[in-house]
Amino acid sequence: MKTQAKELLADALLYTVLLAAGGFAGIFYESRNAAVAAKQELQDLQRRTAITTAWLRGERTASETSMQAQISALQSQLSQEQGQANEKHHTHVAGVRAGTVSVRVPIVPASCQPSGLPGTGVSSAEPAAAHAQLDPAAAADLATITHEGDASIRDLNSCIAQYNAVKDAHDAWRLKLEGMAHAQTP
Repeated sequence: MKTQAKELLADALLYTVLLAAGGFAGIFYESRNAAVAAKQELQDLQRRTAITTAWLRGERTASETSMQAQISALQSQLSQEQGQANEKHHTHVAGVRAGTVSVRVPIVPASCQPSGLPGTGVSSAEPAAAHAQLDPAAAADLATITHEGDASIRDLNSCIAQYNAVKDAHDAWRLKLEGMAHAQTP
């Protein structure tokens, strides 16, 4: 009986060892499968990240190129407008300084008359319009002031147009990125 008990104990021990070895093999197999799946998922994420990064770089480059073209067009337009305004201004000022163009401004005549003079027959409700001609140098100086103000306004309007172009591009870019984020959210 002792031999039978020893054999039974040996068999039980053998089955226990085999069962433990099978369990460890199963755990090893499953962990290996999980590691392979995790590795494949990581590689897939890296591939999608590389594709998305390349796409974003391309979009950024296209957006920058478009913005540069718009800004260049706005600056060219400003330069052209300023050049035309400068030519017109210089022609006007040259005419004023030469005396071929005169600058007249309305003046209000004195409303009170000396007490000893008779009335001129013009009703006092509608005084006659009177004008004064400006000195050519003073008229040219006034024209230069308004020309510089107009040039500043054109500069400011161009800056505003450039700002709006950049803002619109930024807003479009932000919406595109938000759309991507929503599309990738599970």
